[in-house]
Amino acid sequence: MGKANKAPQLSKRALAKAEADRHLPEPIAVDAFEPVMTSKSTSQKDGVEAADDQKGESLKLFWLDYLEVEGLIYLFGKVLNKLTSKYVTCCVIVEGMERNLFIMPKETIIDEDGMEVNPTEDDVYDDIEEVLSKYQITEFKSKVVKRKYCFEDKSIPTGDRDWHKVVYPFTKPAIPMDTKSRTFSKVLGSHTNAFELFLLKRRIMGPCWLDVKGALPKRSTTPASWCQLEVVIKDPKTINPFSDSDPLAPKEIPPMKILSLSVRDIMNHKENKREVVCATIRTWHDTQLEDSTPLDQQPSFTQSFVRPLSLFPSAFRDACRQTTPVIHPVTTEQILLTDLLGAITRFDPDVIVGYDLTGGALDVLLHRMKDLRTPHWSRIGRFRRDKLPPLRSGGFNNQLLTGRLVCDLSGDGFKSSVSSTTWSLTELCQQHLDVAREDIDPDEIVNYFDSTAAKPTRLINFVKHCEADSYFQMALVHKVQYLGLTKQLTNLAGNSWNSTLFGGRSQRNEYILLHEFHRQKFVCPDKLTFNDRKALAKQAAKVAEDDNQNADEKKNTKKDKYKGGLVFEPKRGLWDKFILVMDFNSLYPSIIQEYNIDFTTIDRASLDEDDPDAMPDLPSSDVKQGILPRLIATLVNRRRQVKSLMKGQNTPANKMIQYEIKQLALKLTANSMYGCLGFEGSRFYARSLAALTTYKGREILTNTRELAESKDLDVIYGDTDSVMINTNAVDFVAAKKIGGEFKKLVNERYKLLEIDIDAVFERMLLLQKKKYAALKIDEVSLQRSVEVKGLDMKRREFCKLSKDASQYILQQVLSGDPTEIVVEKMHEYLTQLGEDVREGKKDLEDFIINKKLGKNPKDYPDVKSQPHVQVALRMESRGSGGAKAGDVIPYIFCLGEDGSSSSRSAQADKARHPDDLRRKDSPWKIDYDYYLSLQVLPPIERLCEPIEGTDRARLAECLGLDPARFKTHTSSNALDNDREFHTLDSQIPDSERFKDSQPFKVRCRHCHEICDFKGLQDDTVCLFFFFFFFFFFFFCLDRWTLTDGHVYNPSQTSMFTTTGIFCPNLVCKRPLGVGSMAAQLEVQIRACISKFYEAWLICDDASCRNRTRMMSVYGRRCLNTTVACKGVMSYEYTDKMLYDQLLYYHSLFNPDKALEKFKGTAKSESISNILRANEKTLSPLRAILDRHLEWNGRRFVSMGSLFSFMTPKTAQQS
Repeated sequence: MGKANKAPQLSKRALAKAEADRHLPEPIAVDAFEPVMTSKSTSQKDGVEAADDQKGESLKLFWLDYLEVEGLIYLFGKVLNKLTSKYVTCCVIVEGMERNLFIMPKETIIDEDGMEVNPTEDDVYDDIEEVLSKYQITEFKSKVVKRKYCFEDKSIPTGDRDWHKVVYPFTKPAIPMDTKSRTFSKVLGSHTNAFELFLLKRRIMGPCWLDVKGALPKRSTTPASWCQLEVVIKDPKTINPFSDSDPLAPKEIPPMKILSLSVRDIMNHKENKREVVCATIRTWHDTQLEDSTPLDQQPSFTQSFVRPLSLFPSAFRDACRQTTPVIHPVTTEQILLTDLLGAITRFDPDVIVGYDLTGGALDVLLHRMKDLRTPHWSRIGRFRRDKLPPLRSGGFNNQLLTGRLVCDLSGDGFKSSVSSTTWSLTELCQQHLDVAREDIDPDEIVNYFDSTAAKPTRLINFVKHCEADSYFQMALVHKVQYLGLTKQLTNLAGNSWNSTLFGGRSQRNEYILLHEFHRQKFVCPDKLTFNDRKALAKQAAKVAEDDNQNADEKKNTKKDKYKGGLVFEPKRGLWDKFILVMDFNSLYPSIIQEYNIDFTTIDRASLDEDDPDAMPDLPSSDVKQGILPRLIATLVNRRRQVKSLMKGQNTPANKMIQYEIKQLALKLTANSMYGCLGFEGSRFYARSLAALTTYKGREILTNTRELAESKDLDVIYGDTDSVMINTNAVDFVAAKKIGGEFKKLVNERYKLLEIDIDAVFERMLLLQKKKYAALKIDEVSLQRSVEVKGLDMKRREFCKLSKDASQYILQQVLSGDPTEIVVEKMHEYLTQLGEDVREGKKDLEDFIINKKLGKNPKDYPDVKSQPHVQVALRMESRGSGGAKAGDVIPYIFCLGEDGSSSSRSAQADKARHPDDLRRKDSPWKIDYDYYLSLQVLPPIERLCEPIEGTDRARLAECLGLDPARFKTHTSSNALDNDREFHTLDSQIPDSERFKDSQPFKVRCRHCHEICDFKGLQDDTVCLFFFFFFFFFFFFCLDRWTLTDGHVYNPSQTSMFTTTGIFCPNLVCKRPLGVGSMAAQLEVQIRACISKFYEAWLICDDASCRNRTRMMSVYGRRCLNTTVACKGVMSYEYTDKMLYDQLLYYHSLFNPDKALEKFKGTAKSESISNILRANEKTLSPLRAILDRHLEWNGRRFVSMGSLFSFMTPKTAQQS
């Protein structure tokens, strides 16, 4: 009897492949082609008309995304399937792209006979052919064309001239940018990519409907994409955008499929890899981008996948089936990834929304798919790939989502459209959705998967948390209409939608100019990468060296940047009359229009680039309007038209949203146009044009101030495009009237520049440049609100505790109450605050400090001084998610392991992540002294600066701090400023002038007692010394104790008598000795001089207090990066302090001052007797001081050096 045959065993990889194949969508029948007919699409370019009668079909494609691979362009979009009347995905493969090179022939060349001749077209053609043959380019086309140039390369003549246009296929290599030959000197366009050329030549302005003709079905058995329709275009000229006037053009944007993805992962410490444990997708079908329907009223579908770490908790699967929506538990991570990809494939989203998607979730998913060899992994995008390319972390894997729009809420694009401090998902939900989202500590995730838990509730809640995030992400996008806004911005610029979603503002500026210059037949500069610019700089340095110039100086000295906007010196203080903020509308764009500043209108050829103050001349009024002014004017006019449409009373809600988005996009684009001139990395960087624009801005602001002052208006501050005017009015209507009259006077001076009343402040606290707070009045409702600019309470480096305290203090300062009441309320509040903090009554969140990473944590060279970097590195080491550049890191300062505080300086090693303190049995304790002394006190001190009745020491005392530590520091800056307004030093009483001077300490050789020598002006000097001596000696001797030969005396008598200078200690009373006193005086004077020459510098910012002897190469700027300080360094012990100290010592032995002080009093005769008796004793002490004062240069003015430039005339000369 034979044995039964066993079923063949399949490997795990084969099973995974079979499971993945099961999720592949079934092919559907698609008919999206149109009858071939002539349309009014933009089909003519360079005199070539697209062939409508060629072979192939025609279709209407709404273009969304693209991919460029080896000269082929893959366009991804949506077409209407006539069989189902629904939109399906389509991939159009564009072949036949050609490179476009513009070659500039030389004006003259040297022929074989050594004669200077003009090169012929044939000469240039022969050279081109020879050069291209070196790169195996044998087939090309060339012709002479007229093109213009107007950019910054001075080796290229400006204006209209002949260029040789060379085209050859993208399948051939690009020639180097610096290629030259005997007959031509410049090649432009050699490295321009195919996609840029395609957009420019086809005049495609962002996502739009395209008229695609000549579409052929792809013959390859293996599709290039996961799209439901795939066609090939042999000639790019058959693709054109529909004209707005074309009746056949589709009018509406096709509905979008949007997927919100939320992923949870944990760290596998054994393998040092992150693993996916849970993922949720929430999908919205057929979503209109500009739909005003609330998101919670739009239908959506949710799927969650979760896998165990070992085993699920008891009854977990039953609980999953009972939840709504149903949770899908799986057994392994491989199945979770396969099911997730299957769900994405079935839904086939046009847009994927997520938080930390490209830099976090996508990186983890791709790395796990690579490690587990997940089949058909490329379904996460729409471009089909077999092998995973080398993966990079930090958000560089976006190309693997090609075909889908990627909306990452943690990216620069979304951050620029919302206001936030940390941009964490929790904070975004709180600020914009009014939802309190719960944070989960990444290190605690493993505890949710406890297989021994009696109930599965905790794990169910964990999955629900993931589901909630998928909703919150989409709610935020819908709240700010981010997809609609980015589409409008892309349509204005003419770039790709995904680039705008990623935050590419500079690329938008670049493309809008590229389109315009291409239409005007200009040759545009090549796009240079960072390495390209670096190579050009090295080449320039080498040329300088060859010209026998100082190459090192040329290479290492960076050209000074041009000056920016003008900021007036503020008139600091608390202003209680109405303040007008007069603001120029879009100052820089308006200046560009007003003065016709453009590449084509400003002659920059003769400008000295080495002179940072050199300015080109403005064009005359008869010069034709330039391209940049015309572009800005067009955008401004279009916005004005849209805003007029918004005023219609019967405008539907959906239309109103469309208009609002469009006008905002027009405003953002117009205001950002100036940025392309001043950004060094910009393709259209023009330093001289940017400098001229800002120069005119400074001139306009200065003229505005002078006009205001000529009308007896007080300008208290001004910044770049606005001035603040103190009206001295106490009535709102009167202040508005003054503003209206001044507005009329200013606007009469210009054609396009306009100034307007931006705000009216009832009271204003002006602290310093770019730092103020004011009580603002709404013009319509007359409601009051506090407006804060630049203060510490607006910086993320200050915790909530500090911000709340600053907010209260600011409200009191701006309240208008009497000063006594304000000061009393502030002191009471701070006293209670200090007590609450020390008693632990404040929440942990009140102590969290946030700081943004400027680069990846491992790239910081000075980790020890950077608290947020240390916290980020600890997070990464324990697998809490890799922090990257741009992330905002939260941390709390704690006491050291030995209980030491950081209250005197921010010690980075004592910073801990908030989750470290939230854990049970956490050993870390909050350093309350640090927060009160360095987080609360400094900003409050600055707010209280103009308030009389309090000072830094008093505020510190209210907070429970030692007031002696916070004695007000006076910098050399303050001293210099004080001298401008205060009485001369010689007129100030000695008691006030020398109040900060150190006393002269005298030590007795006999009893070793150290006492303060108060000199001849001591009020206790009298002739009855012996009476007091014997009285205290006989009756109070028992009150003194002797220890180791030292006598500690709580009270001392005068040291001067008619018989000499004696020790004031009543137990000793021996002569001090002139020699001993002279030696001690000399030592203490030298100590002061030594202290001066130590040259310690200290920061004037109370929150920094950085102290160093190292002078910054930036002058007096503070370089303390720990607190991102912007303070000014000044000498801790100045030359004036040393001079005052010497004068104080001198006053101790000055008989004239003593006689003057007691003149006309009962002690006058006694003092005179003592001075006569001690004249010989005081003389050597005065001589020491006279010598040091003679050496001190501060008391003298060198008239010779002051007037050294003058040469006196002799009698003969006269």
